[in-house]
Amino acid sequence: MKKVAGGVVASAALVLGLAAGTGTAVAADRYDGPTLETAQGDFNGKNVELTLTNPKKAVGAFSETTCTSALLDGQQGLDAFIAFNAKDYGKLISIMTSPNLHLGPAASNNLISPGPNSNSKTVQVAEGVYIYLGTCGGWNSVLDPSNVGVSMQVLIVPDGIGSLSPALTFGSTALEAGVDLASLLPLLGSVGGGAGS
Repeated sequence: MKKVAGGVVASAALVLGLAAGTGTAVAADRYDGPTLETAQGDFNGKNVELTLTNPKKAVGAFSETTCTSALLDGQQGLDAFIAFNAKDYGKLISIMTSPNLHLGPAASNNLISPGPNSNSKTVQVAEGVYIYLGTCGGWNSVLDPSNVGVSMQVLIVPDGIGSLSPALTFGSTALEAGVDLASLLPLLGSVGGGAGS
């Protein structure tokens, strides 16, 4: 049985690549993060399917966007949660480019394939609490590196009755790290329905 949850993600790889280059940007509209979905089940020997949809349709020159994602566990997930709440997008990009994470799907919208475009990836993960994190960016991110859409969603493996222990462990770790309980509870409480900003 699959359990689907929604949320939103954003694009670190594009932002890092574009920041090194130059380009002409159009009016600086803020980027939204892509829609995220997770499902648990048996996917050819893997237990989690991650899906990402890039919501911004490409409608003209310099309107191309790319969204990327990663599935973070342990301290990386907690660091991402703290950075997300603090709107520290530089820290989020740093986390997404660090080793030992599960790279998620990516999707680009361009003039040939204007979108919205989606992509999925399956991964095998152990029991625990994970943060599904993503970013979306484009040419406007060159002039303003903080102009990236960022979202995250909590994924508890396994879902259902077996999810209590990993959730309690994650909550305890978060409290020990000084995370405000008021900001943590809505994210953990939305596992069934998705979370994101």
